[in-house]
Amino acid sequence: MRTTPASQRPHRLHRLAMCVAGVAGMLLAGAAIAHTPAPPTPALVQPANTAPLSALTPGATTRTPPATRAATPAQRVLLPAEQGAPALNAFWFVPREGNTPRTQPLPVVVALHGCNGLLGTRPETIRVEAGNSGNNAADSTVDAAPALQQRYREYAQWLAERGYAVLMPDSLSAHGRLPGCGDSPEARGMDERVRRTDALAALRWVARQPGIDASRIVLLGWSNGAQAVLATVDASRAWPADTPQVERAVAFYPACKRAVQQHNFRLRAPLLLMIGGADDWTPATRCAMLQSAVLARQPNARFRLEIYPGAYHGFDGTSELHVRRDVPGNSGNTRAGRGVTVGGDAVARVAAMAQLDSWLASPDP
Repeated sequence: MRTTPASQRPHRLHRLAMCVAGVAGMLLAGAAIAHTPAPPTPALVQPANTAPLSALTPGATTRTPPATRAATPAQRVLLPAEQGAPALNAFWFVPREGNTPRTQPLPVVVALHGCNGLLGTRPETIRVEAGNSGNNAADSTVDAAPALQQRYREYAQWLAERGYAVLMPDSLSAHGRLPGCGDSPEARGMDERVRRTDALAALRWVARQPGIDASRIVLLGWSNGAQAVLATVDASRAWPADTPQVERAVAFYPACKRAVQQHNFRLRAPLLLMIGGADDWTPATRCAMLQSAVLARQPNARFRLEIYPGAYHGFDGTSELHVRRDVPGNSGNTRAGRGVTVGGDAVARVAAMAQLDSWLASPDP
């Protein structure tokens, strides 16, 4: 038998020790992996308490998320009355300048609320100077954002972080209406003609503001406000000569029934329409019909339709799923008298915000 020289024994022992240590490490690692629980599968139903937009979207967006910064305050402004239309209360968000002075005019989003209105249920004290001309808030040091519903506050901050100024006009107060969806739009005096008039007034107002790029206006709306978006960008309707064009439009779960029944409905701006596949208030099937009809009339129209399977009306919100029974029978829903399901959906919400981020960032949507 061959004997290993004494001079080589330490080296053999060292190699043996290294091998033993390596095998032990592999065994320990394997044990750790075997006992690591698999991550839970995301639920399709939104939990009652959900993180805000800013917390949900950064990992899902298609571009580098903006740096976290202080919340953008809102100024409460008054859009002057125009012929045949009352003055409009509105909330105006202008992103803060960073360390580098701003050199380019800002794009702007005009955002139209749903039938529940813009304001929250808590009364807020907001000082507004009587006789405000509509160009500035009475006191720009007072943040009016707390008066808004949580969803609208979150959207305004999300958009401001991406460099957009945001105007949110309040159509209900201007027309003496209370929040609520229990009556038809006609009974509320808030049909699409009225809301389109308000939207056009808002477009004219933002175009007059200093530091705003009037060629980059986005019109965005939810539910009844999204229906107003469709009415506003309908190319079959006359466009006032003194009103800036909408560069692109976004509609969250509108009622597409009227636009489908309008046989000459066409688009004057690119449209992103997002809706839940399980929506029983404003069914997605009608919006799919609208897209088909528009593309048949305008083969080159840019009409993007995103349907989120299993999601209900208001899927981009944070409320728990619940049934509303205050929806009128002539609202176009398929469950008149039985109520409709509304509420957030965490998965659809993240996907929709990523889609919205991509749509806004694209130079050619």
